Amino acid sequence: MAGLELVRPLSDFEAAAFNRMLTVVRRKTDRNRLRTSYFDAKKRLDKIGFSIPPHMQDFQVAIGWANKAVKVPARRIRPDGFTLGRASTMLDDIDEVFGDNHFAAIERMAIESSLQHSVSFVFVTPGDSGNGEPDVIVAARTALEATAEIDTRTNRVTMALELVGRWEALLYVPGETLRIQFIEKKWMVTRTYVGVAGRVTCSPYVWGRSLDRPFGYSRITRPLMGYIDMGCRTMLRQEVNAEFYGAPQRALLGAEEEHFLDAKGKRISPLDALIGGVWALPNTRDEETGDLVKPTLQQLSQASMQPHGEMLKTIGLMVASETSIPVGYLGIIHDNPSSADAIRASEADLTSVVEGELESIGMSRVDLARNVLAVKYGEWTPAMEAELRGLRAHFKDPGTPSKAAQADAGLKFTQTFPEGDPEVAMEVYGLGKDQIERMKTYQSKLAGGTRLDALMAAAKSSASPVFSDGAGAPVDERLTEAQVLKAKADALGVLRRAGVDAASAAQQAGLEGVTFIPGNLITIREGA
Repeated sequence: MAGLELVRPLSDFEAAAFNRMLTVVRRKTDRNRLRTSYFDAKKRLDKIGFSIPPHMQDFQVAIGWANKAVKVPARRIRPDGFTLGRASTMLDDIDEVFGDNHFAAIERMAIESSLQHSVSFVFVTPGDSGNGEPDVIVAARTALEATAEIDTRTNRVTMALELVGRWEALLYVPGETLRIQFIEKKWMVTRTYVGVAGRVTCSPYVWGRSLDRPFGYSRITRPLMGYIDMGCRTMLRQEVNAEFYGAPQRALLGAEEEHFLDAKGKRISPLDALIGGVWALPNTRDEETGDLVKPTLQQLSQASMQPHGEMLKTIGLMVASETSIPVGYLGIIHDNPSSADAIRASEADLTSVVEGELESIGMSRVDLARNVLAVKYGEWTPAMEAELRGLRAHFKDPGTPSKAAQADAGLKFTQTFPEGDPEVAMEVYGLGKDQIERMKTYQSKLAGGTRLDALMAAAKSSASPVFSDGAGAPVDERLTEAQVLKAKADALGVLRRAGVDAASAAQQAGLEGVTFIPGNLITIREGA
């Protein structure tokens, strides 16, 4: 995006806002990096325990339960377009941007990051068409790279900070964006960009939003991190046990040191002694009693590995309780479900958790849609706000309903409401927004053809007052003037909604001389 280059110090207001938000990012950095380490399975144990030999501490392996805690519910959040309840070209613009595969991937990463760090931030800025950039650029940032301040009464972002480098940041204030760089041991404004008047185009995606935590809670909680450490120690103890189990322990009673020396007086390797084909040791005489002592070899029993497995299963159950994830997802075999209904029952808690968060994420998506339109049109007016009143974000079912169950629900809906909205019926049948749009487009084509046939019939009726029944006999039924006018008006409406000029549309529909009220349709926007 183009901007004005300059170098000036920050004003008192800008400096206060910048330092306030930069302090928040830095204060949360250590905890957020710790969660990232658990998520990436790179966190190593801080406390090993006395039962693990020092030379086996490097055998510890990370457990991917934190990754599961984030990705499993994140995959259940599947955005599925927007609805407004009326036709609008602004809604078409939203669907065009949100339907782009590039943006869909960015939003997916933003949703996943919000589960990982409790919040992520999506910034919308105008692109520089001179450099081949798109009209609207959407970028997502984690809580390690950005933060924002919101008005708790309106829930709108009042200021935002995006860290684009170690010594460079973008400060978003209403109507303006400032590029700030660290120059000569001071933070200086080096460039300004014109934004949307009265608006900060930043949308926080929040997981677990609450009154006392407006930026929510992370899915990687402190109890979960503790359980992961416990699981790592349990597996490490199991590894130590398996190592000793692989090398059976023996005890030789009544042996002398000289029995483990070779002919040259050098000590025999314990491994060589273990793999020897025949053990033959001479009897020795007890120095105190003088009795002959016969050396005997005893096999020491190995410790069972079952307690470690049982402890790991117990920890897995605690993790499942903390994260609302079925224990089978954690690699713990525990009462395998025997039917599809049983599987869905085991996922009921996970589904309810995700459904409870869809309102929060939907609110963020609607705010992002408004920011996209504001940047696209370069303004945000009361008329635009009024036109988008009632905009709602939709999501696919976070559960796992079968195709048969969806079809049955759809059939029952159409039977109960035969005159209901076909689009709602298609949603109940389980069709996605893209499939519904294709169906609506096809129905519009059919309706357009029907209107055209009616218009042609009306034209023929005006030329010939009598119809033929196909056998040459006249028919008394005729299209009235009202029917002819209605058919022409329908054709005019189709042409106008397609963007055809008013006078040209009236001419094509056979309604020349029609007087139009000054102004445009709500779905047609004035050019710049």
